[in-house]
Amino acid sequence: MRRVAVLTGTRADYGLLRGLLREIDADPELDLRIIVTGTHLIDAFGRTETEIVADGLPIAASVPIWSEADTRSAVAADVGRALPRYAEALIELEPDVLVVLGDRLEAFAAAAAATILSIPIAHIHGGELTEGAMDDALRHSLTKMAYLHFTSTEDHRRRVIQLGEEPGRVHFHGAPIVDALNALELLPREQVAARFGIRLPKQTALVTFHPAVMDVESPEVLLDELLAGLLDVDGLHIVITGSNSDIGTADVRRRIGEFVAAHPERVDFVESFGQVAYLSVMAAAAVVAGNSSSTVLEAPVLGIPSVLIGDRQKGRPVSASVASPSPDRGAIADAVRVAISSPASVEGTAIFGGPGFAALTTQTLRDSAIPRPPRKRFHDLEEKPHS
Repeated sequence: MRRVAVLTGTRADYGLLRGLLREIDADPELDLRIIVTGTHLIDAFGRTETEIVADGLPIAASVPIWSEADTRSAVAADVGRALPRYAEALIELEPDVLVVLGDRLEAFAAAAAATILSIPIAHIHGGELTEGAMDDALRHSLTKMAYLHFTSTEDHRRRVIQLGEEPGRVHFHGAPIVDALNALELLPREQVAARFGIRLPKQTALVTFHPAVMDVESPEVLLDELLAGLLDVDGLHIVITGSNSDIGTADVRRRIGEFVAAHPERVDFVESFGQVAYLSVMAAAAVVAGNSSSTVLEAPVLGIPSVLIGDRQKGRPVSASVASPSPDRGAIADAVRVAISSPASVEGTAIFGGPGFAALTTQTLRDSAIPRPPRKRFHDLEEKPHS
């Protein structure tokens, strides 16, 4: 049996990985070994490893890496300490391949440890751009460390090949979110509101905001303008979810807490909904706002208009349903008013493909030749003429 380790570090990546994890777990030729890390293991972020347990999936290793500090130097030190912890887990689990998703530091550190140990890596969501965040460099670094690649669009596949990866190892099986949405049964508005003790009228904005150290403005300025703009829209209820563990998160979370406390009549806060409830709230909302990837991926696929703030997602494919106003309260308020008056549309989301990601990716992980050590050739787009 091929031993497949899969790393999950946040509620967001787990939501995208859930279908793949179930397919791998059900395959008689594959041995699933889930490595849980990151904010899954932190109480302040909802300790979302409980979602994995509730889904009945086997956790093979838990690797805590984050301290309570969120400064640049503290995060750099945490990543340094994470390397031997990931290495210890990988040595114990002995995977034939490690699957990582996205562009976060958890994935980067785990992949670095796997590279040193000559463990082949399969990377999901490579070839994308987020020019307003250091995630961009981390993602492309993961591409160069990985042996197998699973991209979310054909354009992203082309870009991974452009980075020197051999075409036969770069696969587009559809985006994980399309698969996830196809398999989910969303909750009715009244049910999800009652479960989390929130208000969910039709004129609701679902808001998620994460700090990005390379953005057009400081996270504090962007957040303050976003929240002020949302308040300026008459009759709009605001539901805010918790921020990721990133550099500057503590101040962002403090500001969100103060905003919620100052406007209890118009604002609800939920640390973590879990994937099904989060997407159910999104489907019931009039608009999605903030700077998370859900503004450019989940919201358009569901046909919900979104308002994207700052440059954190700059470079990703953006559908016509996504507005990107300048980061000031007036422009944001105007964009929200237009969004909530727009009809639902999924125009332009075909670039993410159809359902099938989990099954096709499992098949590729099972049937592909994955050598160890994973030696690679650099694939040149054009052969240079001999002099």
